[in-house]
Amino acid sequence: MAESIQIVAYEGGVLRPLGVEIVPGEAVLALPLSKLVVKMVRVAEGEDAVEVASKALAAVSPFPDEPLTVSCEVVRETEQGRIVLAAALPEGAADDIADALDAAKLNVTRVDVLALGELRGLWPQLSSGRTGARQLVLLKGADCLSLFVLDGGQPSAVRAITSEGDLRREVMLSLLEAEDFGGAKPLDEIAVVGDVDTSEIGQFAPVRRLEAEGDRVALALRGVEERAGEQSSMDVLPASWREVLEETRFKAKLKRFLAVSCGIWALVMAVLFGVPFVFGLLTDRQKSLCKDHSRQYKSVLAMKEKVDLVRKYSDHARGALETMKMVSDLLPLPEGSDTSCIELNSWNFKREDGVRITGEADSAELVYQFKDALTECGLFAQVNLQGGVSAVKGGRQRFDIDCRFEGEEAE
Repeated sequence: MAESIQIVAYEGGVLRPLGVEIVPGEAVLALPLSKLVVKMVRVAEGEDAVEVASKALAAVSPFPDEPLTVSCEVVRETEQGRIVLAAALPEGAADDIADALDAAKLNVTRVDVLALGELRGLWPQLSSGRTGARQLVLLKGADCLSLFVLDGGQPSAVRAITSEGDLRREVMLSLLEAEDFGGAKPLDEIAVVGDVDTSEIGQFAPVRRLEAEGDRVALALRGVEERAGEQSSMDVLPASWREVLEETRFKAKLKRFLAVSCGIWALVMAVLFGVPFVFGLLTDRQKSLCKDHSRQYKSVLAMKEKVDLVRKYSDHARGALETMKMVSDLLPLPEGSDTSCIELNSWNFKREDGVRITGEADSAELVYQFKDALTECGLFAQVNLQGGVSAVKGGRQRFDIDCRFEGEEAE
């Protein structure tokens, strides 16, 4: 690199520098895989890598309506085309990162993948294995478990695992993805860095644990520092962040130019005429930002309402048939009999509210047993026996039970 620039990682909700402390200014930012959208992509000869990768990442992005600033890093070139690692940082998932950068007064010049820097630092310990073999690498971080499937040192699948609850399933999906991308190959070994429970995946291949020299994050940041000096390395800096960087640099250059060329005259003129003008510009910009934020808020609110509506009507646990089955299963049975002595005469179901049941039982005790079972089943927030139990013709007991999905709000 032409000049030294600080390298900072955002992991575990905090910024960690490569050096002793963070200095306000410009920095290269390294992010965990869980903050990014990453995918291996094949690009045919004559195709634009960014265009092909943008379509592939948009299909798996958690923010489908948000435009992505896609960056591609060529992994391998063949006669048929290129194999690239494509990545993007959705701005909708970067609010916490932006807040941390603002608090540290940092302007990001480049965004890289922290796991790729760590992988570079561990490369001497990684073995490509026999010809045609496949290697699985697991890197434990504070935010996620970074998974790489390497075919002779070339990644064929990349995945961020945010929970180790079902590591076996995630590994199987990654191996299937690698097989679909790079063909069927035997898995030679599983290389693991960090405290990872491999008891569920040891049957896939022998497990080998690697030891990072010194602090893991420092090792990764040194790898990111090396990558920052390479033009071929990816840079997933969002377009809006780049605009802020250019604006900040422009303002800094303008400030230095005015200080040198204008001196005292510029200071006097700024006091007399510049303050109201700048204040007006800042006010207009703030108003514009407020309008943009208002539109975005309304758009997000509308989308949230749509999602909530879809979720509500997709909740089959509160459907009429599921509710009827649960209520029927809760009918008490007399000892030694497989037939309930409670007869349901009326069933009034409302998806928004709950269900009202009217029926007759051989005894009041059965009615109270039925009510207690409805209360303890966990489906209803409130179960009321309306008007108690009343005797009817034939010595049977009539009852009316009102079951509510939501409890009444306290006044």
